[in-house]
Amino acid sequence: MTTLGIDTSTRYGTIGLIANGNLQGEFTFNARESQSEKLLATLDTLLHEVEVQLDEISRIAVSIGPGSFTGLRIGISTAQGLAHGLGVTVVGITLTEAYYSRVKGYSGPVCTIISDRRNLVYYALFDEDGEKIRGEESTSIANLEGILEDNAGDRGHPVLLVGDGVAHNSGEFGQFDNSILAEGRLNYPSGAQIGFLGEKIDEGVDQITSIEPLYAQRPIAELNWVKKQKGDNNG
Repeated sequence: MTTLGIDTSTRYGTIGLIANGNLQGEFTFNARESQSEKLLATLDTLLHEVEVQLDEISRIAVSIGPGSFTGLRIGISTAQGLAHGLGVTVVGITLTEAYYSRVKGYSGPVCTIISDRRNLVYYALFDEDGEKIRGEESTSIANLEGILEDNAGDRGHPVLLVGDGVAHNSGEFGQFDNSILAEGRLNYPSGAQIGFLGEKIDEGVDQITSIEPLYAQRPIAELNWVKKQKGDNNG
């Protein structure tokens, strides 16, 4: 099986190609502008570099977030379009699971943290056995410290914090009690890791028509519309 992994849920776009459990190649690009064009151009470059034809791809795994609303839509729609054209399956992988899978050997609880653009973070909390004890939610960094203390403060090991939210807010997270911060590339998205996880899902699974982005919070446009409606009603 040759699996293409796609992640466009953060400020970085990343794609990776996996063949039968082996990494073939991976590219990362700045996704702040023209993300859709950059994604397809990067895919062409990756396939050329690893000498794989597009029709050799047998599955597409794509990050469903949480993360950027626009980025998630671009990644998922691109995965669906490619899969439809190639006649292959699509599976969705949460970004929190992708981050956790990179540090699952840690013996204590793990909190995966993803940046949000409104001074908030998305997070999910896993216990020492890898069970998700708090699902994907959006909260402030200040509130997250209390959540971690209430849910993981007495588990014998510090909470390991990992994800791009950690990298972008290391000063604040470094003040948390009973926690340690992951470092380096562990805190950045990986299309290859999305591909590795997607490859492990049963071959009979196909989510091409059912896959949905995991927003964990309503889009800003919707929130602004609700705020405007309340203002008009109060007026």
